[in-house]
Amino acid sequence: MTTSRPGAGEHASDAATVHVLRAGRARATVVPAHGCLIHEFDPGGGDVLWSDGRRPRVLVPSELTGEESAQEFDEEVLVGGWFPMFPGAGLPTPSTAQHGWAPRVPWTMVAHADDRVVCVADGPFLDGGVAELTRTIALEDGALTVSTVVRNTGSGVRSFTWGEHPCFSRAFFAPGRVLFAGEPVVAVPAHADGGAGHIARHGVHAAAALLGPAGSVTLRGVAGTLPHWLLWFNHAAADLPRADTIAWEPSTAAGLGLGDALAAGTVQRLAAGDAFHAVVRCEWTLSTISHTSVR
Repeated sequence: MTTSRPGAGEHASDAATVHVLRAGRARATVVPAHGCLIHEFDPGGGDVLWSDGRRPRVLVPSELTGEESAQEFDEEVLVGGWFPMFPGAGLPTPSTAQHGWAPRVPWTMVAHADDRVVCVADGPFLDGGVAELTRTIALEDGALTVSTVVRNTGSGVRSFTWGEHPCFSRAFFAPGRVLFAGEPVVAVPAHADGGAGHIARHGVHAAAALLGPAGSVTLRGVAGTLPHWLLWFNHAAADLPRADTIAWEPSTAAGLGLGDALAAGTVQRLAAGDAFHAVVRCEWTLSTISHTSVR
């Protein structure tokens, strides 16, 4: 693995850089400048992530909050793929941004190898201070693992929620099923039918899966720090017609966003000098396993 130090102008040079990870037949692409986005993830039978066709780019941080931030995210930031959510996962409050700043800013790549990259970014917690994020994306033959460390490098006890947002492709898994802890949650329609919605589940060590004729993916929160799972599906619905995706979102926070997390008491607190760890492992099988129970 090679390493590099952040320097003046590094974000600008990273804007054109797409890091390609390979392991066996599997391939993934990572774009640090677009919110540390995993843009493509092909286990060997095709890209399992949804993309709207737009290319990732260097992002310019925004100060918008509330509903304006939600509209901005959907129209300007969201291109598909798999992105982080911090310091507020999900829907915003009037004073916060949808999904936080983590998917909206350029990250700096500090280490890379054929099968992994390490990226860093820093910014405020919900209540100020300094959060330092270190994100490692590692590909092996059979799994993609995304590991993140959030460190409070400032002063005081600070608040946040954390989550992952992989946008899977409806078309890849259609017609198929979505499971949680081995139980059916919703069907994957054969065609984009205009449907949209959210479904919440809870389980510290449970597996969330999508199964279809071409294969399956199974997500697990390995570190045990992401007990809340939110399923978002949008199949060319009227409010976001370019999206055709199913997203399992493991998170520290209950509900649809920061307001629900505050109400449920699931906002995290991190003391100065302490660190929070989150690890999501995505395993796959390239076969027809629509009748297999995943637990």
